[in-house]
Amino acid sequence: MKIGFLGCGAIGSIYAGYLSKAHEVCVVDTFPPVIEAVKKNGILIDECVPGMGTGETVSFTPAMASTDPKEIGVVDILIVFVRYMFLEAACRNALPMIGPDTIVMTLQNGIGNYDEIAKVIPEDQIVIGNTSFGSMGLEPGHVKHTGSGTTFIGTLKAPIEKAHRAAAALREAGFDVEVMDNVMEVIWHKVFVNVALNAICALLDVQNSFVNDNPYGREAAKLMVNEAIDVAIASGCRLDREEELAHAFQVVVDTGMNRCSMLQDVSHQKETEIKIINGAVSRIGREYGIPTPYNDLICQLILAKQSIYLGR
Repeated sequence: MKIGFLGCGAIGSIYAGYLSKAHEVCVVDTFPPVIEAVKKNGILIDECVPGMGTGETVSFTPAMASTDPKEIGVVDILIVFVRYMFLEAACRNALPMIGPDTIVMTLQNGIGNYDEIAKVIPEDQIVIGNTSFGSMGLEPGHVKHTGSGTTFIGTLKAPIEKAHRAAAALREAGFDVEVMDNVMEVIWHKVFVNVALNAICALLDVQNSFVNDNPYGREAAKLMVNEAIDVAIASGCRLDREEELAHAFQVVVDTGMNRCSMLQDVSHQKETEIKIINGAVSRIGREYGIPTPYNDLICQLILAKQSIYLGR
């Protein structure tokens, strides 16, 4: 199967590398150093998953790597790993890779990526989900694989058969995949973790463990996650509140030494993805008449913080 990748960053490199073992993988990235490195060395992955990885650096060579989607042509599946704020433009640029039968799949964090893709791609072609994989970029074309797990996928308006086709392709390369009837439940499941962690750590410049260890940080996280659970339930998800809270804080503990992605964005003076995390809770809450004052406030504080260095 011909599988295209839009974006070859930390997580995209993991999927592109491992899928290249079983499929014709074609990578597009608009950052030339990434493509140059992949052409020269392949996708380099340090296999460091606790209890599984040997620490060895393994190289995977895709069939093609380019900054120009026209060079690749139409693919069977296009997996999108582009940050939310660039998604619509990236999908428009990638139209030469997308035919009427192409499955376009996003596994990114947050709620809002689907809507950006759907501005360009017919919804009956879109598969949505999330990943339990962890990865850290070391340099262009070289990543450290730090966590593994199940990939959950499903559809919102596309036939569920398309999710099953994508799942079969991933399984051929050794991925553990589960197709979900209500995929939004697992997407919210991960959003709760991001709601608990990202904005607090980004505002206070602290690693993840602070959110669990500091009583004020823990209470703030709990208030925001409870709001998010209210919104998810109102939107039609069947969730156990105590289980979701316990899971969110367990991830906080398990990743205690990490500096979360939003903190890294702020540290590097980049635009954050606050709008599809806490901001999504606020936006969807308004749709269902659910008050979300804690998520509203922290969203505005992150936007204020990033406006200082972005100048907007």
